[in-house]
Amino acid sequence: MSERKVVRRSVAVAVGIVCILLLAGLGVVMAYYTMQINNKDSTYNDYVLTHSHTNSEYDSLQSSHHHSDSEYNALQNQVNDLTDTLNLGKSTTWINDETISQSASSYTYWTFTASSGFVANYAGYISVNVQSSTTDKTYVQVIYSSHGVNYNNQIGVGSSGTAVFPVLPSSSTEIRVGNNNIFNGATETVTITYYY
Repeated sequence: MSERKVVRRSVAVAVGIVCILLLAGLGVVMAYYTMQINNKDSTYNDYVLTHSHTNSEYDSLQSSHHHSDSEYNALQNQVNDLTDTLNLGKSTTWINDETISQSASSYTYWTFTASSGFVANYAGYISVNVQSSTTDKTYVQVIYSSHGVNYNNQIGVGSSGTAVFPVLPSSSTEIRVGNNNIFNGATETVTITYYY
């Protein structure tokens, strides 16, 4: 027998073995995926059986979850309002361009409570703008007590400027605008805004 015939026969046997292995592997893969598909079909059918509703049941579910456009708009407005409050996007002007006069080394004060119609219901900040002061020794002071915090802070604003103070929800907030002049009085124009 020649050497060429032996090589051809060996190659043919090797190719035959590879083909048999490939066919066996293909059979195993097909059997595996057939089982997976059957399992998925069974799971899906069980789900459909346990979650199916008749038309009347579906209509009942639809009617119990139906809201009118006005109800939806009212809820959306509430969400928008709460989002504005959360982001300190709302404000109320408590005093608007009020001109005040004081004697030397004195102050003018406002107390904001529920009875005054203005109260700090939410955490936020108070902005006090002072314009046209006749002295460069003007200051702003904010005083309140809330949640165990006794807040009392004073900021100088000179002849004009804005002082900003953090505020917690409080039933009473006192705001003072004064001057540190020893001999002369002062006049200021004040705007107070509460942001929440």
